Amino acid sequence: MFKYFPEHNIRYIAILENFDTLNPNGVEDMIPFQTIVNDWYLKDISKKIKSVRQNKMRQGLYMGSTVAYGYRRSKENNCKLEIDEYASKIVKKIFKLRLEGTTPTMIARKLSDENIKPPSIYNQRNINKTYTTNLWGVSTINQILANPIYIGNLVQRKFDKISYKSKKKIKLNKEQWIVTENAVEPIISKDVFEKVRKMKNKNVANCNKKYDYLLKGLVMCGDCGRTMTVRRRMNKRKFKEDSIETYYCCTNNIRYRNGVCSLHYFNEEKLNKIVIDYLRNILKRYANKDEMEMIYQEQNKNVFNQKGFEKEKEAYIQKRNILKKALKDLYVDKTNNIISEIEFIELKQDLENDKKILNNKINEIEELIEKNEQEAKNHELMFDKINEFLSLKNPSKAILLDLIKKIEIMENKHVKVFLNFNIEKAKENE
Repeated sequence: MFKYFPEHNIRYIAILENFDTLNPNGVEDMIPFQTIVNDWYLKDISKKIKSVRQNKMRQGLYMGSTVAYGYRRSKENNCKLEIDEYASKIVKKIFKLRLEGTTPTMIARKLSDENIKPPSIYNQRNINKTYTTNLWGVSTINQILANPIYIGNLVQRKFDKISYKSKKKIKLNKEQWIVTENAVEPIISKDVFEKVRKMKNKNVANCNKKYDYLLKGLVMCGDCGRTMTVRRRMNKRKFKEDSIETYYCCTNNIRYRNGVCSLHYFNEEKLNKIVIDYLRNILKRYANKDEMEMIYQEQNKNVFNQKGFEKEKEAYIQKRNILKKALKDLYVDKTNNIISEIEFIELKQDLENDKKILNNKINEIEELIEKNEQEAKNHELMFDKINEFLSLKNPSKAILLDLIKKIEIMENKHVKVFLNFNIEKAKENE
């Protein structure tokens, strides 16, 4: 403050401290000590508030900002929770459906089909509304099924601020959480909750059997923009045991249905062939001798331009150094009363403006130099990837991720392949 403000001609006034930089009165010597004392005070207040909140949590009082779906705040005590009759029935229904074997995805779809408001809408939270806001999400169902509040246990202080000076929070270890059993009236029995938890653990154990499909993560819905998911189904036209076919489907349609986008299904094996054939055709053209020669000449041209940019940058730096010396001489002339205060301010302003213009030009040239260098590196790396791809009979997922930016599937089954480098714009394949 005492260095930055004077250097930038800023006047600082502190009313409570009776301090003004325009008319210093010696108070500025005490301000650093007052700042330290104020900081100690804030730190002490923060500790006391945190201690009070944690004590209330241990007493079974709810100190959170958002109330779990199925409960509401008591009118007599804002820190006490009571059962919401309507929402609690939906919670019971969710647990009942899960025990019957219904998946979280199908539960979410069923609730959406029945026009039941999701927690965010039911509790009238201030959220950014999208076309899926009024629909139940799988994550919401999973959160409800895993929340121990429904058997009466309050789990609080999962997160804590890293400092009273910062708003950033970190997740605490389970040992640091504050858990109060039987703090609220339960909606679900412990037996039911435990059975659902075991069903989840069993599903997690089976997750290791997942197969990493070749293009998974690259395939996007061309209409809604969501990443497409993979689904497997039995081919009814075949009767062999291995007649299961794999398809890419729109995630939004699978999750919500309800008119949110369309299925956009596309056979996984067919898509792999289309994309790999497309890459082979276009990369063979890109890697032929004539094309390589053109790119080589273009790179030489960029190298020539690079030298010109370097010379231009050096010239601007020399001009800037001259301006810096002129500014120093200007201060000397003012000190020796060779020029007046008004002349000094006017000349200094002109020199500072010229210096600013030169700095901007130097920054622009440095960006161009860096861009050319990066493009040269990218060309070299991409040539290696292209040659590697063309030499492989069955390309790996890793090399496809290097070459492909994304793949879009439109509702009319058109496929668009976007590459990570500029050969041609997106191509369409029937």
